[in-house]
Amino acid sequence: MSRFAIAAFFVACGDKSDDTSSTVLPEVTWSEAFDTTATGSLSGVWGTGPDDVFIVGGTEEKGEIYHYDGSDWSAMTAPDGLGLLVWCYGFAPDDVYVVGVNGAMAHYDGSDWSAIETGTEKELWGVWGTSGSDLWIVGGDPDTDTCGDPEVEGEQACLWYYDGSTLSPYALAESENDRGATSIFKVWGIDGLLFAVGQKGLMLEHDGSDWIRVSGGAEANDDFVSLWGTSSADIVSVGGRSNARLATRKDGKWDTVSPSGIGGLNAVFMPKPDEAIVGGIYGWVGRYVPSTDTLEEEGILGSTDIHAIWGDGAGRVYAVGGNFTSPHVGVAYVRVEE
Repeated sequence: MSRFAIAAFFVACGDKSDDTSSTVLPEVTWSEAFDTTATGSLSGVWGTGPDDVFIVGGTEEKGEIYHYDGSDWSAMTAPDGLGLLVWCYGFAPDDVYVVGVNGAMAHYDGSDWSAIETGTEKELWGVWGTSGSDLWIVGGDPDTDTCGDPEVEGEQACLWYYDGSTLSPYALAESENDRGATSIFKVWGIDGLLFAVGQKGLMLEHDGSDWIRVSGGAEANDDFVSLWGTSSADIVSVGGRSNARLATRKDGKWDTVSPSGIGGLNAVFMPKPDEAIVGGIYGWVGRYVPSTDTLEEEGILGSTDIHAIWGDGAGRVYAVGGNFTSPHVGVAYVRVEE
């Protein structure tokens, strides 16, 4: 098992803090979580705790799911007919959902995975909810259609609601998508609030009845890919394609920075308030501190893009990545503080 001993360095993202001499950062080690030489691309990671972790991915032809029971990783049997699986989220070890390309969706009941008919062939990029009968799913085909036009439903949607039996499209009003985004990449919630982020800097919040667009600030002018937080007052969203975007939500408002010299970011997890572990293109991983607007690199984990990061609540943080097109190559790493 290869190991990456990390010597973190500081990158200034803004003007909030000019003096970092007193900053004491923990030493961390990233290592391979398991042997991925035989896997497809890996795209999502989630679990209920240190002895129950799911990683999803695959190829165009076959979805793949891997599970960690606290001792060993093993391949699970994904339903036939599902291609690349992109994201996973759940509520218990026997209540887990995955979504993926071409409208793929499946549920795990603790024994078996079963496919869910979605009625769409759109790419599904994210899923989040409060229960199996209260799920929001996001997706879309970048640069091929629209999320807008409230007169058109079905295949024009980039948001769907699942009530436990039916996936219903939500037609986002053009006034709420004035950026012309054609994909929403992630949906997430906390403290009774819902948030979604997507293409061209689109940021949405659910006001209890409708999805409304909110401003991310002047630098929110590129794709946002993911978000996480510890409360509605501590949320970080990441994105950017060739250059990173980092957005933080404080006092009900978003503010975005674009740190120089950092490539696009895809993944974020916040193990505690004011600390986000982030990852992006070409294997880049780092640690972001919103209060001081500082970002330090923790390592370059190979050359494959990192797509998702999640922590088990017991000190381990997992990062997975891969290619969405052939040749499919997967990577999976685990981070521990020394």
